[in-house]
Amino acid sequence: MKKLMVAGCSFSAVSKTLPGTSWSEVLAKKLGWDLVNLARQGCSNGGIRLQIEEIRRQKPDFAIVSGTFWDRMEIPATAAPYDWTQKSGGWNPPLERHLQDRTKKNGYNRKDGINNVNYGNNNYNMICETIFSLAENYDHPYRSGLISKQAQTGIRHWIDSIYDTNWKKQMDEWIITEGVLQMFHDGLNFLVLPNLLWPFDPNNQQQWRDVFPKIIPDQYILINGHESPQGICGNNPFTGEDPGYHSNPHGQELIAENWYQRVTEGFGLT
Repeated sequence: MKKLMVAGCSFSAVSKTLPGTSWSEVLAKKLGWDLVNLARQGCSNGGIRLQIEEIRRQKPDFAIVSGTFWDRMEIPATAAPYDWTQKSGGWNPPLERHLQDRTKKNGYNRKDGINNVNYGNNNYNMICETIFSLAENYDHPYRSGLISKQAQTGIRHWIDSIYDTNWKKQMDEWIITEGVLQMFHDGLNFLVLPNLLWPFDPNNQQQWRDVFPKIIPDQYILINGHESPQGICGNNPFTGEDPGYHSNPHGQELIAENWYQRVTEGFGLT
């Protein structure tokens, strides 16, 4: 059976409270394909890039990929504090050796691939979340517990003194754009949704096309702002508790129908 894979944040994720109603599930059922949805509420663009790498590894028949808002970050799931009483200086100082010591298991490990990302039920290496949820230390369904008070304080100091939101956006754009380019070079069929990382400018209809290298044909890129999941969700609001994907089920059906037309007509897949 053919396979559909999805990468992104909450706008692409399934719902825990309304199973089977997200656009990816509706689309997979309409196509008669298997679904592997890697998207996760609150995920960062670094986490989504790891989702893209998993798509590249599995090589599905079609993939739908969306970046997310840039005020999100990745931190190690477990800390490895440094002994600041050590004297530094010279070539390969103690701090450098500490940071490069992989035996400390401090964060990302290339070999672990998608399992670096916190999905809550896996032995994750990193916490990929919004800066807000970490700075306020909210309970999170994809974390095994609260972060330490020391980590929370460090994040708040980083926001106050060091964080550059414009530079973070630029870095996230490079992270997602390069991943999408690699998918194209792999020969994968996919649709990339730029709408969250690159907010739509109605005065620049070519904006989303211009984000990605010209070598990638138009059919691989969502260019029409009216088809963006964010916009459709806004026009089809949920009532009561948010299902997690930010719309009512009808909005998800509309999104699924848009992507069904892309898959079957744009790429000739059934």
